[in-house]
Amino acid sequence: MIPQTEKAIALTLFAFAAFALSDGLRKLMSLDYPIIDILFWQGALGLVLLCLAIPFIGGMNAVLDRKNIKWQIIRGGLIALNTTFSLTAISQVPIMDAYTIFFLTPFVTCLMGVVFFKETIGAFRMLSIGFGFIGALVAFRPGFEAVNPAYLYALTCVFTFSFSNMVARHMGATKSLAAYAFWPFIVLIMGIIIYRGGDIPPMHDAQFLLYAVLIGFAYGAASLTIAYAFTLAPAAVIAPYQYIQIIFALGFGYFFFGHIPDSMKMLGASIIIASGLVMFARERMQKRRTEKNKRAVLEE
Repeated sequence: MIPQTEKAIALTLFAFAAFALSDGLRKLMSLDYPIIDILFWQGALGLVLLCLAIPFIGGMNAVLDRKNIKWQIIRGGLIALNTTFSLTAISQVPIMDAYTIFFLTPFVTCLMGVVFFKETIGAFRMLSIGFGFIGALVAFRPGFEAVNPAYLYALTCVFTFSFSNMVARHMGATKSLAAYAFWPFIVLIMGIIIYRGGDIPPMHDAQFLLYAVLIGFAYGAASLTIAYAFTLAPAAVIAPYQYIQIIFALGFGYFFFGHIPDSMKMLGASIIIASGLVMFARERMQKRRTEKNKRAVLEE
């Protein structure tokens, strides 16, 4: 039988690969179709997959848990905004550039934990955060070269996703994994329908349908598997594997769009990833030390 930690890592690798696949396909689609149409059908088809899975992962009663429904809707709105801004960014700049900015999320989440939950932040963690932001300055060199406004959309994603993490932290454990994926889809779909005055975006042609099905199912499957993975192992074990997305970003960028990042972007991305890995490793060590001390106290 596969140990839970190994199962969690396998699910995490699958989830982040699926997220990267959906991002690459969304960028391809954005060359020919309106972004808002892509967003709607990604959400609608992803929701279909999720609804098929709900009976096996808690049922609708757990999804509609009245205790947390307000916070789930708020988190859903933040994730819907994150999805919108991320596609806008990815459609205009190389995927690797957008991912390099997205990878600042753990550092911002850490800082928000200090603000909202009075978490302590030691010198080691602060050093990791500082190096993470230095990596961003190295990669994008603000003031030394023209910065594409689309990078601001990617930076906005860092904050919307970090705020969604704060909401999830406030809610704590939930009865259903599906709730974390269900409400972002619902808010995204309803928001687009309201924005369009009640009209449903068109399903343009067979090619659009094929891409939308692939994206919707990849994104839906990734949302479910990453949520499940976080129930099997601590965040400090799982989160570092997000960085495998940079491999997919490089591959998609090179083979489909001819994007080759310059040396400074590669250096900056490497600094951000290294800083994140060090921070996660430190948190994992601290968690183990805390658990060991608790066991020692109980044994006395």
